[in-house]
Amino acid sequence: MPATSAASLALAARLRELDDAALVRVIRERGIAPGGLRDIFDLAEALLDAAVIDRTLAGLSRPTLAALATAAERDAPLSVPELAALVDRAPDEVRAALLPALDALLADLVHDRLTVWPAVAEVLAGWPARDLPDAAALRLAPPPPVLERVDDVDRRTLDRAAADQAFGVATAAGELVRAVARTPARLLARGGLALPEAKRLATAASCALDDVPVLVDLLECAGLVIARAGELHATVAAEAAAAGSAAARWRTLADGWVRALPPGLSALLAERADAPWSPALIDLITWLHPAGGDALLARLRLRGVQASRLGLVVEGWPSILGRALLTTGADAAHDALMPLLPPEVEKVYLQHDLTVVSPGPLAGAVDARLRRLADVESAGLAGRYRISPESVSRAIALGETADSMLAFLHGCSLTGVPQPVQYLIEQTAKRFGAVRVRRVESTEAAELGAPGARTLVRSDDPVLLEALTVDSATAALGLRRVDAARVVSRLDPAVVLETLTEARYPAIGESAVAAVMPPADPVPSGSAAPADTAGGTAGGAPADALADALADAPGDEAVRAAVARIRAATSPAIDGDGAWVARQWQLALRGRLALRATVQLPDGTERAFELEPTGIAAGRVRGRDRVADVERTLPVASITALEPLD
Repeated sequence: MPATSAASLALAARLRELDDAALVRVIRERGIAPGGLRDIFDLAEALLDAAVIDRTLAGLSRPTLAALATAAERDAPLSVPELAALVDRAPDEVRAALLPALDALLADLVHDRLTVWPAVAEVLAGWPARDLPDAAALRLAPPPPVLERVDDVDRRTLDRAAADQAFGVATAAGELVRAVARTPARLLARGGLALPEAKRLATAASCALDDVPVLVDLLECAGLVIARAGELHATVAAEAAAAGSAAARWRTLADGWVRALPPGLSALLAERADAPWSPALIDLITWLHPAGGDALLARLRLRGVQASRLGLVVEGWPSILGRALLTTGADAAHDALMPLLPPEVEKVYLQHDLTVVSPGPLAGAVDARLRRLADVESAGLAGRYRISPESVSRAIALGETADSMLAFLHGCSLTGVPQPVQYLIEQTAKRFGAVRVRRVESTEAAELGAPGARTLVRSDDPVLLEALTVDSATAALGLRRVDAARVVSRLDPAVVLETLTEARYPAIGESAVAAVMPPADPVPSGSAAPADTAGGTAGGAPADALADALADAPGDEAVRAAVARIRAATSPAIDGDGAWVARQWQLALRGRLALRATVQLPDGTERAFELEPTGIAAGRVRGRDRVADVERTLPVASITALEPLD
C-alpha cells in the first residue's frame, strides 16, 4: 500500500461517512483485496494505490476524464463553474460528467469545489508517457469521423429477421435458465463453465457450444443467473422469466444488455440509432473511452454479438427493436417486438406416439403445466414434448392426479386424448409409489440389522421387490433384503432413486414419516439458488433483481467481513471518537503530515492549531505549533476535528 498521505486521511474521513452497503460497493467495484483491510485508513490507502486508480480510470468516459484531468492540473480545488469554463462546457454538464469519478471516490466535491486526490493526479500526469491523452487532448481532440453507408436495406425484411432472432434468443435463454435452476452449473476456478456443463447447457438451449458463454453473460446482465460458490445458479427472478412470455423474457434480456454497456455508450448509440454499426464505430467508442484498452475491445465484441442475438442489429443495421431500446427504453422495444412475433397459442396436438406438438409459441401457463407432465424435446415456434412414465410420475409427486392430468389434456388438445396416452397416465398413477425410497436414520441401521445402510427401499408387492433385487440394471446398488417388504443399500437415497427410476421401476422418494417427496430434478417452481440470492420480477424491475443478486456475489463474505472489521476499528459506540482522533494522529505522525486540530477550550469555545505531530501517549497528543513555534500537548478528548494541512 502507498505511504500515509494527507489525501489518505481526508479520504478516510470521507469513507467514514459511508454506510456499510456503500463500503461493500466501493471495495468490490474498485477491486480491493479485502483480506488486508483492518480499518478505514487501510481502505483509504488501498483506494489511492496507483494500480487500483489506473484500473478505475480505464472505465471512465472522455467527458469525465477531461474534467478530472483538468482539475488535477490545478494545485487548489476548483469550483464547478471554474472547471466548466476550462473544459468549455455548462456547469450542469460538468457535474453530470463528474458523477462516475465521485462515485468511485477518485475525487471529492465539497461546497461545489472539486478536489482530485494527488495520487489520482499523479496517475493522470503519467498518461502521456504511456501514449494516453493528457488533459488538453482529452478536452480538445475531436472524435474520429464515422462515414455513413447509404441506407439501401429493406426495413421490413430487416425487422422480421430481428424478430426471429429475438424469439430465438428468448427461447434459448428460457431453456438455459430452467437447466441451471434444475442443476447449478459448475464453474472453473479460473472462470467460465466447465466443458461438460457447457455442453449440457448447449443441449438444453438447443444452441451452439460457442453461444453458451454469450447467453450466460446476457443472463447475468439481466440478473437471472449468478455465479456463487463455484457454481452458476438461477436467481429468484429467473422463475418469473422462464414462466413468462417470450416477449417479456426478451425485454428483461434487452434491458440487462443496455445497462451493461460502458458509460456513455448507450447515449452515443442512441444518437446514431439510424446509422449502421460499422468498424469506424469502434474507433469512435475507443475515443470515448481512451484508457479502455484490450479489455474494452473484448467487452465491445461481446456486446456486439449479444446485440445480434437479441435482434437489435441485423447485418450491421439497427432494427426497429434496437432503435426503440436505445432511444426510448426496454418497454418501447417490447412494444415494437410484440406485433412482429407470432401469436401465442393455447391448444396443442396430442398424438398416439405420446408426443405433444404445439402449432405456435405456447402460452406461458399452458407451457408450464405441460412441462409438469411431459419432457421438452424441442422448444420454439413449434414446441415438441413427450409424455413418459417418468414424467407422469414426476407430475404425481408434484401434486397431480390421473384425473387432473387428463382433464388438462382434454382442455388443451385439438385432437382429444389418444388411448395410449390415457392408458399410460392411468397405469402410471395406479403403480405410483409401489416402490418407496428414503434415507435410513442414524438409529435405524442397527434395528434393521444392516450397519452402514444409508437407504431403505420398501414395497407392498413382494414380486416387484424381488424383481428389483435380481435385476442387472440395479446390481450396482447392492440391495440387500431385510424382510419380505424391505431392502437396504449403502448408497445415497438420491442415487438409489435415480437408478430405480432409470430402470423403469415406479419408485418415489419419501420422508421418514412416509410423506411423498418431490422428485430430485423437477421443473423448477422457484430458484435453485439460496433464498437470499435475488429479488424482482422478470418483466418488472430487472435492474433491482440484478442489484439484489450482486449483493451476494462470490467473495462478498470476505468483503462483508472486511467492512465489519473496519466498523469495529472506527465505531464511536465501541471506542469513542477519541480512538478515531488517535488513529489519525498516529498516521500523521508516521507520515510526517501537518494537521489542523480544532480544540474545545474549557470555556466552551473552539480554537484551531496548525500542528506538526511529535507524539501521542496516555490520552494526549503532542505537536509543534507552526505559528507560535512551541510544542503543545492536547487531550485527545478535547480535539473535535482534524484535517490535513498539506
